[in-house]
Amino acid sequence: MPRVLTIIQARMSSFRFPGKVLAPFCHEPLIIHVLRVVQDTLGREAVVVATSNESSDDPLVAYLEQLDVNVIRGSLANVFERFRLCIGEYPCDWILRVNGDSPLLDGATLLKLVKYAERDDFHVVTTVFPRTFPTGQNAELIRASTFMEMDSTQLTVHDREHVTSVFYRNPDRFKIHNIESGNSKLATLELAVDTIDDLHRLEDIVDHRGKIGFGEGLL
Repeated sequence: MPRVLTIIQARMSSFRFPGKVLAPFCHEPLIIHVLRVVQDTLGREAVVVATSNESSDDPLVAYLEQLDVNVIRGSLANVFERFRLCIGEYPCDWILRVNGDSPLLDGATLLKLVKYAERDDFHVVTTVFPRTFPTGQNAELIRASTFMEMDSTQLTVHDREHVTSVFYRNPDRFKIHNIESGNSKLATLELAVDTIDDLHRLEDIVDHRGKIGFGEGLL
């Protein structure tokens, strides 16, 4: 079976909400909700958190080490290189990119992506090209060899920070498959935590609904 490494991208130095990945969400650190969905859906072993080597991320690393979670540290600005470090440390066939500010991540969506790892006709399988899922319920599956063979001299500053933008900017060079939700209106929903107001708003949603799905009642 193809080896899929889930890389959760997380850092403490968010401009709008510093420390958000350890902020309490439903009485637990936000990052644990992301980890729980990924580990319960795809297994515990093939998961790594990619964070920076800045001192601001020391508390995050200390917390993850208490949970026995794999962590790779690298450049704060060059997230692309951080991901390469992850692949080098944990050899795999595919990487599944997940954002650490998405406590309402949907396991069913992750499974839809991962099933494509058994195919050999795509370089990238995504939910954002175009986006039809809510912000905060997206992920991207990238062939590890495609990622590692990328010429870093061709990457812009934006590419190094946003990791997958180089693929979407060059759809003629890469075979990209997009998975759609079936309801493009869902793309208008904001289910990621970017500010402290987002965190409180999403907590209210969970309190009232108990679970986030893709029903019409969300719109």
